[in-house]
Amino acid sequence: MWALAFLIGIGVLQLQAQLPPAWLAGAVPALALAGWWLARRRDRGERWMRLVCLAAAGFAWAWLAAWVRLDTGLAPGFEGSDLVVTGRVLGLPEHLERRLRFRFAVEGMAPAEALQGSPPLVVRLNSYGALQALHAGERWRLVVRLKRARGLRNPGAFDYEAWLLTQGIRATGYVRRDPRNRLLEAPSSMMHPAALREAQRERLLRLTDGLPNAPFLLALVLGDRSAVPQDRWRLLLDTGTNHLLAISGLHVGMVAALAGWLTAWLWRRCPRLALRWAAPRAGAMAAVFAALGYAGLAGWSVPTQRAFVMVMAAVGGLILGRALRPARALGLALVAVLALDPFAVLSAGFWLSFAAVAILISVALPRGAARPWWQAGGRATLLVGLGLMPLTLWFFQRAVLYAPLANLWAVPLVSLATVPLALAGTAAGWLWEPGGRFLLWMAGGSLDLLWPVLECVEALPGGLWSSAPRPLAILTALVGLAWGLAPPGWPARAAGWVLVLPLWTSVRGAALPPGQWRATMLDVGQGLSVIVQTAGHALVFDTGPRFSERFNAAQAAVIPALRRLGVHAPDALVVSHGDNDHAGGLEPLLQAYPRMHVWSGDGGLVRERGAQPCTAGTTWRWDGVVFTFVHPPSGWEADENDAACVLRVSASMGALLLASDIEAAAEARLARLPGITAEVLQVPHHGSLSSSSPAFLDAVAPRIALVSAGYRNRWGFPRPEVVARYAARGIRLLDTAGSGAITVGQTPEGGPGVLRRERIDGRHYWTALP
Repeated sequence: MWALAFLIGIGVLQLQAQLPPAWLAGAVPALALAGWWLARRRDRGERWMRLVCLAAAGFAWAWLAAWVRLDTGLAPGFEGSDLVVTGRVLGLPEHLERRLRFRFAVEGMAPAEALQGSPPLVVRLNSYGALQALHAGERWRLVVRLKRARGLRNPGAFDYEAWLLTQGIRATGYVRRDPRNRLLEAPSSMMHPAALREAQRERLLRLTDGLPNAPFLLALVLGDRSAVPQDRWRLLLDTGTNHLLAISGLHVGMVAALAGWLTAWLWRRCPRLALRWAAPRAGAMAAVFAALGYAGLAGWSVPTQRAFVMVMAAVGGLILGRALRPARALGLALVAVLALDPFAVLSAGFWLSFAAVAILISVALPRGAARPWWQAGGRATLLVGLGLMPLTLWFFQRAVLYAPLANLWAVPLVSLATVPLALAGTAAGWLWEPGGRFLLWMAGGSLDLLWPVLECVEALPGGLWSSAPRPLAILTALVGLAWGLAPPGWPARAAGWVLVLPLWTSVRGAALPPGQWRATMLDVGQGLSVIVQTAGHALVFDTGPRFSERFNAAQAAVIPALRRLGVHAPDALVVSHGDNDHAGGLEPLLQAYPRMHVWSGDGGLVRERGAQPCTAGTTWRWDGVVFTFVHPPSGWEADENDAACVLRVSASMGALLLASDIEAAAEARLARLPGITAEVLQVPHHGSLSSSSPAFLDAVAPRIALVSAGYRNRWGFPRPEVVARYAARGIRLLDTAGSGAITVGQTPEGGPGVLRRERIDGRHYWTALP
């Protein structure tokens, strides 16, 4: 209970939209201490007030950590300016496609006023050919351009700004090509663990060159997943086995146990050593050093921290002659991890790691101890997979129903064969490279036994459950699972399963009555994607851009938003034209929802994919809402922007006009059409000077205009001249860069209005504001 109280206090702070003032952060623990003192004097409620004090201590500790982290940053007026920084490379540099990405601890900056607070300022930098070589621990002088920590803000999507906060990163940017870029100091491997880790990576790359599944060996030994092929990573995700590539607490515990057993066995073979110190204690100390070394080699992630603290607790109990119960060891690990890093609660890995161990301790192990090891292990795998399902739905809006089945084979194979062989090969490589390479070859070969099984599991029908249940449904499901999986003798265990049922029936997103529409313009950076919903249907207008081979707007924003908005599968997709910023996410969106009807203004997509042309006059009705393509007409010949699809959505509540990237010629044609008015307008071409002509704005006469544009985009969209045109007509103009995803729909006052701005209405204290 004491560990949970500390966790609750930290969690309450992380839920705040604004960081509380210092006086409140200090008053909370002071009042709690006063209450505990009074309870102690009256001899009533002292135990509960002690828990309140621990919660207050967690709140105050999290506040202090947040204040310190947010105090340092980049001054707003220096975003996009050339800055000369000196500092040191942190962690392993990542070699990605055409760039090099790394973390950099800024010790000094010119001009000095660009740095707010006290150094070091940790930034995340990309180098597009500006640096030929870069290594962990090196000290450099670099010319960079930075912007403050900022990410896309969409319903249900990954909170990149929260992730940056957990990593201590307060700005992002890139290295400029400049002769002033210079290496100032090479690292000493003994002084910089990151440099030692990188040296081990380079050695491991040489040992695994040409071996099967080499990128996976790198991931399992060092936690470096940058080279893992996307198709294999997708297979692991779709079968619920992607956790195997994270260096988990299971791996750390296994390494510690193996090192402890081997040391104790050798210790007993030397009588002099055994007489001086008991073999079990020597093995316990070896287990601690092995766990510490492996956790450090893996980058000291939350699961490895938890496992290391639990190993320390077990070893401490052994040395002191006092056994520590597993539940108490887990609580100690929880407090230690949060004391080291109160931002860990923002990570899905924190919750999944501790929840998995809690399930094993409270449910699986007590009833599996008397069973055969294979039966107990299989049962534990199934129970953990079932118990973690509500959390995976909460964090990822998806759960793999066959994940327990896949893990029955994957967990033993990777944990008992692949990981030990990989670690043994890595260690042996320091002494005898051919022997180390042979062991690594066996480790890589063992993974060839994994892929066929995962492919069979992936092919099973109905294996992926996509949903975004409400928070209350998640909470009741967690309580129900704990109740239903309780040990024999627990009262009314069957009743617990009833509490799990809302997980299947509860879906986020307010239901719409017939005759109404709701539109959400997503924050996809410099691109466009809009989700339009009616009472029983949904349409996606454009897919947003593809940023790289590994990152696109469909997977990062569109699909998570559809799940969070309660859309099981959209009925239709409109790809207005073929530019990357509008069609870059097409492939992953079609893979996720293959049955969508597709309209397009791109001739290539019509010919190759069988999409239906979005010819003007095409109309249909969903739930009392009329959808009409008003552009381009049949036979229209123009450049790609002016040939883009334009869709008008109308109902008794008002109309929405989605204008894509049309420019002056298409706008002039639309301005002559009768009935083109719309209360809400998607600003054409992101607010460029070539669009939003006065005649078009006068013809449409919107009350609200929405711009989809990237933060500090290089074109300066929306252009100031265009903003002035809207302002002169009294049109409310909102952009996704400042508002995040924007939702418009029926308001209580009547007619369409702005219902939610994700960056404003869904903010946390770390969220960057306009």
